[in-house]
Amino acid sequence: MRLALFGFGKHSWPSVERTRLFYERALSTRFTLLPIEGEAPLPPDVDAVLSFSSKRCWELRPHPPVPLLFAMHGGPILDQESLASHLRHLETTDTLIVNCTSDISIFREVFSGPMPRMCHLPLPVDPGVFHPQERSGCREFLSVEAYDYVVGFVGRLVPQKGAHQFLRMVAELKRRLHPRRVAGVMVGNYWVDYPVLAYTREYQKYMGRLLEELGLKEDIFYFPAGLPDEDLAAVYGALDVLVHPTSSIDENFGYVPVEAMACGVPVVGSAYGGLKDTVLPGETGALMRTWTTRTGIRMDLERGVEEVVRLLQDEPLRARMSEAALRRARTAYSEEVCTRVLCDAVSEAVAARAQGPVHPVALAPRGPEPEVSGLLPPANRPWEHYQGVVDHYTSGAPPEPGPRSWLRLAAPLTEESPGRYRLDDAAWPAVFSLDAAELRLAERCREPVRVEQLEREGSWDRERVVHLVRLGLLLVGD
Repeated sequence: MRLALFGFGKHSWPSVERTRLFYERALSTRFTLLPIEGEAPLPPDVDAVLSFSSKRCWELRPHPPVPLLFAMHGGPILDQESLASHLRHLETTDTLIVNCTSDISIFREVFSGPMPRMCHLPLPVDPGVFHPQERSGCREFLSVEAYDYVVGFVGRLVPQKGAHQFLRMVAELKRRLHPRRVAGVMVGNYWVDYPVLAYTREYQKYMGRLLEELGLKEDIFYFPAGLPDEDLAAVYGALDVLVHPTSSIDENFGYVPVEAMACGVPVVGSAYGGLKDTVLPGETGALMRTWTTRTGIRMDLERGVEEVVRLLQDEPLRARMSEAALRRARTAYSEEVCTRVLCDAVSEAVAARAQGPVHPVALAPRGPEPEVSGLLPPANRPWEHYQGVVDHYTSGAPPEPGPRSWLRLAAPLTEESPGRYRLDDAAWPAVFSLDAAELRLAERCREPVRVEQLEREGSWDRERVVHLVRLGLLLVGD
């Protein structure tokens, strides 16, 4: 079969370019590839058309007599407007290629009748590069051999990826595990041009201040992104646990957790987007519950710390999860498995088109843009524009507090002016107007406190607590 490719040139984002190279390797095993460059016309004798990163394919009019396949990347969340205008031109034998089941749930709401085909495509990790290594040598390579435990963070250093939450978690691990020594290893570069909900412009300065405040300057080992893959594999090899507390709104897969698992490292991450598919709680690591609020995404960070502590202190459990993580990476995320899924999606779309019948798709009407709360700083597109679709990426609705639940502030709270308080959270720096009772409750929750303790004190107010949880000021955990 002959497969025309749109938008198949080299991509500037490393993770997207890595995905493009996989597409090239995979598709060339079964199809003759015909990259379409610039404004060159679509050849008349192709069997299917695949768009990796191109507006031209969306705009083909009339619809070619072959199926169209689209690599969606973060599209269901980031490109809502353009999708609304383009999706209505598709047909039922066209295919949307997504990297997480959360995207499928989004698209099921976008369409109200006949839908295009859906392909859930996992992405591969090279076991020749990412594989278990001898831990002591890896720790010596990173100069962390004097520490009892090593936890790590790998990712873009933008607020939504949660590097600042990683620092707070390391500080809490140090406190709970003293006198055992805990090191945090960070790999990533600061991005100053990330355009989506970029509330904190000087994140590097924020992180520097946080290192000082938390007393972590001697215990965090930083390496810039761009390490050779062999060195990155050595970083994973040095870790007891990878921590991935992302709230990046388009986290539709995430290579990092799968790379870590391929190196035999359990993952404690947010139950969000692609991680809900890749990390198996209780088997290859643990996931922190996530939910949306009026002021952004929240997660059960306290449970995350508890899970990391449990893994660090229980060596047999960590060994079992290490083996399970390695097994999952080698089976679900092998080149062979991922290649078969992608190539089958093309072949099945071609077969469906040949067998017919072919129908136009039907979209559900779009609702009005929600009202902006004004609790977060101004952004090109406000948080409320994304919240409805981000709900599909989280693990569920805001949790309801029970007697054994604990409450705590979502982040430290600082007074900006009389009655107005800002969360010290670089990802979601919301400002709240609090009355005296709300402020007393917030002060009581600076450290985790159980609901039953508040009940004994006579300070429990369920209605007020639920309001502040949904507002995003308080976190709830079990």
